[in-house]
Amino acid sequence: MRATLPVVLASVVVATALSLPSMGCKRLAERAAEKAEEKALEKGTGGQVSINGQKGTMTIVTDAGQMTMGETAKIPDDFPKAVPVYANAKPKFALKSATNGKEAWSVNLETTDTKDQVVAFYKANMSGFTVASTMDMGTSTMTVYQSPKFDVTIMAAAESAGKTGVTLNVASK
Repeated sequence: MRATLPVVLASVVVATALSLPSMGCKRLAERAAEKAEEKALEKGTGGQVSINGQKGTMTIVTDAGQMTMGETAKIPDDFPKAVPVYANAKPKFALKSATNGKEAWSVNLETTDTKDQVVAFYKANMSGFTVASTMDMGTSTMTVYQSPKFDVTIMAAAESAGKTGVTLNVASK
């Protein structure tokens, strides 16, 4: 008995699907889930969303700004030069937004340097700024700096595995 073309095609599809390694199937399922998450976030934000689970990254772009997190996070090109970025740190999260003509940036970094090294760096390198307030809570420190152009909040917190998280929040005045 001869098999018809649809039966042959169905057999090929089934055989191919069964022969895919489990990682390939897993990746297809992950990508489908990423696409569903992207669509849901796009609907909620009104922006364009890109998720790459394999690289552990997500980017959201809207009219109000852009957010990137994960391995592809980078300091926004227009991040204020007046605020130094800790040299021994890797970006994990970056956000740029604008509301009513005022720009704001939020950057989260990770370094193997200690919290105290990070705090000392900013204390020595925030020229043109005054300290509005500071709070040391043992494993974390938060300092608010002000200048005529910017309000800056810098947080340094000891994390697990000998790493320190550094958050820079900058708002234009």
